[in-house]
Amino acid sequence: MAGERHIVSPKPRIPLRQRLVAWVGDLRRREDQLALLLSLVIGALVGLVVVAFILLTGRLAARMYPAGGAGWRRIFVPTLGSLLTGYLLYRYFPFARGSGIPQTKTALFIRDGRISFRTVVGKFFCCSASLASGNALGREGPAVQIGAGLASVIARRLGLGKEQVKALVPVGCAAALAAAFNTPIAAVLFSLEEIMGDLHAPILGSVVLSSATSWMVLHLLLGDEPLFHVTAYHLTNPAEFAVYAVLGVVGGLGSVWFVKLLLGLRQWFLDLPEWTSWFQPVAGGLTVGLMGYFLAAGPGRWILRGRKGPGR
Repeated sequence: MAGERHIVSPKPRIPLRQRLVAWVGDLRRREDQLALLLSLVIGALVGLVVVAFILLTGRLAARMYPAGGAGWRRIFVPTLGSLLTGYLLYRYFPFARGSGIPQTKTALFIRDGRISFRTVVGKFFCCSASLASGNALGREGPAVQIGAGLASVIARRLGLGKEQVKALVPVGCAAALAAAFNTPIAAVLFSLEEIMGDLHAPILGSVVLSSATSWMVLHLLLGDEPLFHVTAYHLTNPAEFAVYAVLGVVGGLGSVWFVKLLLGLRQWFLDLPEWTSWFQPVAGGLTVGLMGYFLAAGPGRWILRGRKGPGR
């Protein structure tokens, strides 16, 4: 009929969750685009988490070792810190024990890249408290496991296959190390050579992208301050090369001795009854405390930066 209006019914609105699921499903069919996107997301997220790890550790250390604090803190704080974290690891976060790098490789090659979110949380808080209390080995190893764990969790939550999950684990490792050590290039090499064992791995592009993204997040939030300030060096006498050669030999022998001692002590502790696991870290905490009280001037990075540690 003339003048009759045709009413067009509006299209039903698709819920946001359903649209996201459809978008992710479409990305799964385009592996190259998915790898590119996830490398950016993992790099940014891991960078944020590592920055939070650095800040939390620093704030806790400042509270545990206030300026002008009593000397007894250097014995009491690392001992109590090792006791607390040892119990938490034994009771709640058993897979967060260790330095982080061997555990990451175990997860990659034996458990199909599976690292639980619970392990990530335990590693974050326990290692932050342990480092802040004065116990040694640095934040790089824990950061690697945290980054790998976040990549694993994201990949599994998106429903990716085992091979894709395993491919993203070194991506998270590189992002974590780039932010923790402020070394994006070394992070790429470390992730490919140490974690993957293959410098020509097909995930090279994703590793580079995540490392660069994480490094940019670090600099945006914490500035361009280098980890260590190195003074300018000038060679004044060729005989110095002989001294450096001797230093290299001594350092190499010392490193071999240190690694053998560390592995020997680790095996000795593993041979002890299982029920002693929760307070075994006290041996390390007490040793660090006594050495800190009688020998050291503060945490290692502060000494290398030419600063006095807390409580000095």
